[in-house]
Parts: sequence; C-alpha cells; structure tokens
Amino acid sequence: MVRMSRILLVLCWVLAGNGTSAQVGDSSWTPPRMTHHDELTLLVGYQQGRHGFAEIGLGRNQYGSNHHLYDIAYYLGAELRVDRPELVGIKVGAYVDGGFAMGMQLIQYIEGKDRCTVIRPEMGIGLFKFKVTYAYNIGLSSERLPGINTHMVSLTYAFRTLRLPGDDEKRPVR
Repeated sequence: MVRMSRILLVLCWVLAGNGTSAQVGDSSWTPPRMTHHDELTLLVGYQQGRHGFAEIGLGRNQYGSNHHLYDIAYYLGAELRVDRPELVGIKVGAYVDGGFAMGMQLIQYIEGKDRCTVIRPEMGIGLFKFKVTYAYNIGLSSERLPGINTHMVSLTYAFRTLRLPGDDEKRPVR
C-alpha cells in the first residue's frame, strides 16, 4: 500500500509538472544580427619600449560578429624609430582578435648597410580594428642592430580605405 501511494505521488508529480516551464517564450526576442566586413585598411600604430617607433602599413581586415566578435587581419608595412628615422623596419604581419588579441610579425630592420631580422609575437586586447598588445622581438640574425626594442607595448588601429565585395555594406538587401 505504501509502495502504491509513492508510485501515485510520483505519477502526479510528473503529470503536474509536464505542462510547466521555467521560462515563457517571448515573441519579441530576435536572434543577434550577424555582420561581416571585409576592407582594405591603412594601419597606423605606435610601439613604445625603450625607444618609440611609429608604424604605417596597408592591410586587409575582416571583422564582424556572429555569436562572438571577431577580427582577422594581415598587412604589409614599415616602422621607423621616431628619434632616429634612418632606422627603418619593413614588416609583414597578421593578427586575430575578439577581446583577446594575438599576432605575429616578421620585420627586417635596415640602417644604412646594416640589417637585422626579428620575429615579433604579440598578445593583448583588441576589438575589431583596434588593439593594444605586448610584443617581444626575437632576433633571427646573428647581429642585432643597436636601438631596436627588445619588448614593447603597441597601440594599433586600422582605418578603412576601401570596402571589398564581401562586405555586408556592399551586399544587396534581400
């Protein structure tokens, strides 16, 4: 008899809870808008370590949002030491960000006839076309030019110069 009453109690509990839900559906809710931008950009930046370097370059930037924010970019550019402009670095680089930013650059520094090659990993924070990162130069050449930073903080922004065909702003409205 006790066993039968327990089974009946569980059955009533299941049937009573069958039509309930913790959250009521909301007809005003809409899924987040997904965006995608594809642009040619003018990359400008400044690196500060022991010495200050200004940076300028051309790149391609793909950014937007779907479930999360994202940014993927690659570029070709140059940096020069602000107080010694004859020290120039030609660079190629790429980075991704979406809150957390990380990237890599390969740089060939030139001063007169002297040359030095470094690879520069970087990590920090970034959102769309803006990033602030900590970077460290790892020398690939046997000789290192004097006046090149070992580590630095970098501030970079990519200005749009041209929207490419894959950009949401160029797509026809459906």
